Amino acid sequence: MDETREEIIKRLHIVQGHVAGLVRMVERGESCPTVLHQLAAIRSAVYKITEMVLVIYADDCLDKLSQEKEGTGSSAQELVKLLCQFLK
Repeated sequence: MDETREEIIKRLHIVQGHVAGLVRMVERGESCPTVLHQLAAIRSAVYKITEMVLVIYADDCLDKLSQEKEGTGSSAQELVKLLCQFLK
């Protein structure tokens, strides 16, 4: 689990660098296609991080949700609601 956490942190730092680069590109007045290409790369990187978190921590999330919502419905349903909010 620690290795995964470190990998997620590493990827987040990479995204942070991409966003800083994007700010500089916009400040310099780079072309729209160049900016859009960078935005697509950032979106892809964030999607991959999201995928990692969902795959690795789904069980943990379900456990926490079931403890918080004792007897108030399925923790799986709660997780699905959270995912649907994310996908909007």
